[in-house]
Amino acid sequence: MEAQDGARAEALGRLVGQGVITRGQADAVASALEAAEGRSGAKGRWAEVLGYVGGGLVLAAVFTFMATAWDVLDTGSRITLLAVVAAVLATAGFGMAGGTALFRRTADPAPARRRIGGSLFALAALSTAFAAAEATGELLPSGVVPSAPTWAAAAGFMVAVAGYSLLRSAPGQVAMWAMSAFLVGFGVHEVVHEFVGPGREGFFSSGWPIASSVAGAGLLLLGAVGIALAVAGVLREQGTAVGLGSVTAYTGALLLETPLDHVAELVVAAGLFTLFALWRSGARGSGSALVFGVIAATIAVPRLVWELTDGRVSAAGTLLVAGAVLLVASAIGIRVRHRAAAQPARPT
Repeated sequence: MEAQDGARAEALGRLVGQGVITRGQADAVASALEAAEGRSGAKGRWAEVLGYVGGGLVLAAVFTFMATAWDVLDTGSRITLLAVVAAVLATAGFGMAGGTALFRRTADPAPARRRIGGSLFALAALSTAFAAAEATGELLPSGVVPSAPTWAAAAGFMVAVAGYSLLRSAPGQVAMWAMSAFLVGFGVHEVVHEFVGPGREGFFSSGWPIASSVAGAGLLLLGAVGIALAVAGVLREQGTAVGLGSVTAYTGALLLETPLDHVAELVVAAGLFTLFALWRSGARGSGSALVFGVIAATIAVPRLVWELTDGRVSAAGTLLVAGAVLLVASAIGIRVRHRAAAQPARPT
């Protein structure tokens, strides 16, 4: 809705700039459209609220049953219960999102249907992960790698991808991100640590730092792939995808060995700033790139200064100068951009 409002305001502003309508006429059109949408969307919003409340009550009943009778059930009953819950959630999400209409390429469910259906698909992926964890925990011997949590994340990821392929939504995207990040961060770490663990001799006598670096590199690559898919338009929710990809990439950079971690942090920040500067569409992904780029730079620069001075020299002066330079550069860039935007468009 916010993206639609921004596109409408941009279109009206463009018409005002071209002299087609006046500013007063543009405000009147915007007010009339908002009033019409408010009347038509009230019933839909109440229906969406009821859907969320109903789904919440169903989940509350399931969790209450699990809390009171979970220890009494055997492993087979637990797996069956979780599998049934996953199937019910997936079926409900399929129906809420439009049913068989999702198989048509031209299908575009309403925003309320997209949010509810995506949330149910995401919960189905989570329930599938729990069921897989119970099953693999019973079947696999103790200490085997990959462990039950890794297999559970893989099963949940497959269900999340299937749900997102049917219905592209923000909850589905978050589910895919959570499963894939756990699969890469935890799964890769435990596999590499098992391969180069403490039992090895020589350079691989301590496998933890190596496993951490490999997992960090995997998360860094995963974040970059997520951002690239957002830019290419494969992921519908570009702002969410860029934000999640930024967090994943920066987390991976932190897991690398020094000094690679500091270099990777600065590369992530610079990459996000570059993405914001080169972003060509009006989607919200550019704003996410800027916000998370600022966060990354704010964390990375003090860490780098502390590392270079070995903690003996106060970094306040250096950070003050760097911050002042960035503020001046930002002010100049904004001024130039506004001046270019204020120039009248050439007649066609």
